[in-house]
Amino acid sequence: MKPFLSVLLETLPLVALFVGTSMFSLYIGAFAAILSSAVLIFYQYVKDKSILYFPLFSTLISLVFLAAAFITEETIFIKIQSSLFNISFAGLLIFGWAQNYPVMRLFFGRQFLLTHETWMKLSLRWGLFFVCLAIANEAAWRTFTDEGWVNIKVFVFAPATALFMAAQIPLTLKGRVTEQSSKD
Repeated sequence: MKPFLSVLLETLPLVALFVGTSMFSLYIGAFAAILSSAVLIFYQYVKDKSILYFPLFSTLISLVFLAAAFITEETIFIKIQSSLFNISFAGLLIFGWAQNYPVMRLFFGRQFLLTHETWMKLSLRWGLFFVCLAIANEAAWRTFTDEGWVNIKVFVFAPATALFMAAQIPLTLKGRVTEQSSKD
């Protein structure tokens, strides 16, 4: 169930963003994305009494930027949120990597039991990937309309992230700590 919930947490908000923006506006799309994320996080908490910290953090940051967009009546806050989140998270991951502290484990240590070396490699890889996403988002929101930016986010960035995630599966599988190795 956890992999299914993880996919829902990633795709349902994007679908809500796309539909809300297509039918109404970027404000409505962003609100729908945040609402769908909150519902899924709450569902996970009720079901398993566990908090999914990464989606919760992301949802709270999105809510702050949506509030700023509503207050200022500027959609730029919705669009730069992705850049700021990605570059901040990249900095956190890369700084942790440089300090030999795998920050990825803080967010995903409950879902995966991996070796320190694997966490370190994943932290660096994801850190660099988030730098690329931040740069790409900056280029996209400066180049496209609100609707165009949403399309890039949904149909380019999301699949690119899924492909990158899939490319990390061999490393993740290889770096798993088994019960046998944790007893040794």
